[in-house]
Amino acid sequence: MSLADEYGTDLEIYRHDGTVYADTRTCAPGHLLARLDDLGFARKTAAIYTWHELPADLDEAETKRRCTLAALLLTAARYRANVTPDLYDKATHTAVISELKAR
Repeated sequence: MSLADEYGTDLEIYRHDGTVYADTRTCAPGHLLARLDDLGFARKTAAIYTWHELPADLDEAETKRRCTLAALLLTAARYRANVTPDLYDKATHTAVISELKAR
């Protein structure tokens, strides 16, 4: 079971053992998976599960930027997305919210 399934969300972004994961719910829609692909998360699959990982060579600022951007854009697209506080970037949050309001 994915973390998103366990929490009843569409997406959970978190770090475990140094790897940043984006767990999607089982049978997540293609649009959600494609959006994570577009944001630089690498898609992985095993059996019925699909998840994404950020590349390990990103610096911490870029890691936080991508995680925050993914959570906010997917929330704006009406998905239930969470990111752990240690991967959230306030400056990215402010910039994305300003851009979304301008639209």
